[in-house]
Amino acid sequence: MKKILLILVHSVLWRNIFKLVIGLRFYNRKSLRKSKQYILISNHNSHLDSMAIMSAIPANNVHTVHPIAAEDFFGDRSIKEFLMVHFVNAILIPRRRAKKSGDADPIDMMSDLLKMGHSIILYPEGTRGEPGIMQEFKKGLALVASRHPEVDVIPIFIDGLHRTMPKGFSLILPYNCKLIVGEPIEFKSHDIDDILKASEKAIRDLETIPDNG
Repeated sequence: MKKILLILVHSVLWRNIFKLVIGLRFYNRKSLRKSKQYILISNHNSHLDSMAIMSAIPANNVHTVHPIAAEDFFGDRSIKEFLMVHFVNAILIPRRRAKKSGDADPIDMMSDLLKMGHSIILYPEGTRGEPGIMQEFKKGLALVASRHPEVDVIPIFIDGLHRTMPKGFSLILPYNCKLIVGEPIEFKSHDIDDILKASEKAIRDLETIPDNG
């Protein structure tokens, strides 16, 4: 039942809203059909980013893909949390590593999802930043990727959605936006710094692809 719901919400409803109402153009979505499991990494400037990425996922896989969201922001037991968990398929995690036994650990939580064969959407900057300015990547991405070298890490660049739904506003406005999916990153090593540098470069490289790409 949840699979059908997520297909209707993202592959039908949101995909058409993004294409026909907002004006979002998708590039290289076919890259997501090459694998059933991946770690998707993207720049992050709008609350619409996760819905945009989910609408790009092949319908057959959408129920196994989970945007990673901050528990302290969305986990308030309100309608916001209900929508994130049930309609966006998000997993809410703490922002910090566990300090004592029994605490939920964000790296372990993401790793457990990957062990189940599921995929995750991760924003390496950790939060919505200033549009056009890539913030320093947090180590969480590298820690997860180094644990699961068998899972493809696929970069995504999103441009324009911050104008469609600016930070601090809930009104959605039409604007020419684009979402570009890259190819899986080939890491030279499992070193944390190497993973972070290669991941940031992969997203930045997508920013320079021309509109006819």
